[in-house]
Amino acid sequence: MHNKPKSPLLCLPDTNSLIHMHDIYVVNKKLWEWLWEEFDVRLSETIYNELHHPDKSMKKLCQKSIWNFRKQQRNLKNIEDVFVKHFNMNLNNRENLGECHNCCIALDAVLSGTYSQVIFLTDELKGTDPKRDGSLFRVFDSFPIGKIWSSLDFVLYLFARHRNRFHFQIAEVVLNDINILIGGKSRDRNDVLTKRLRCYTRKLKKINETLSQLPPYPKIRS
Repeated sequence: MHNKPKSPLLCLPDTNSLIHMHDIYVVNKKLWEWLWEEFDVRLSETIYNELHHPDKSMKKLCQKSIWNFRKQQRNLKNIEDVFVKHFNMNLNNRENLGECHNCCIALDAVLSGTYSQVIFLTDELKGTDPKRDGSLFRVFDSFPIGKIWSSLDFVLYLFARHRNRFHFQIAEVVLNDINILIGGKSRDRNDVLTKRLRCYTRKLKKINETLSQLPPYPKIRS
């Protein structure tokens, strides 16, 4: 773990977002690879272990990005117990363990002073939904240490950052592809997909209209 991060923002991707991004290309690069281009990326060892994917480059980069808790497992266990107790995280069959451990990283990263804010990247619908009393929503609603993003939010961010390269029509296609992969409840899946895509397409158009009225920003030399 770096003592001085290259960015004040830490990105914590969940298993589902990494999988959804894997085969989506943006400007000749896989969408998940853009995460490491834009942010400091860390993830829990549990997320790494959940990545049953044949892509060796993804696995290798994720392995290098596993968060190192300062007091190892004892510290992780202490933080995990707090989240489970206070935010009613259901860890039955351990299926929510990865996102719980990513929450532990978020708290450890900010309280240790290593990062100022985090982006919690997940496509888990139930846990982030305030109407369904999602546990992830409750965590970040109580702790002002960052914001929850979906893969769709990351696409909007990339478009805003790289609009001259990431053209509007391509962004529309990428949003549609990601939206299908995220899916929804089978009972009203089509309605959920349609409403969500309409919402993010509207945001994309607003970003495009706004930026088209601004002069281009000069590139910052590294």
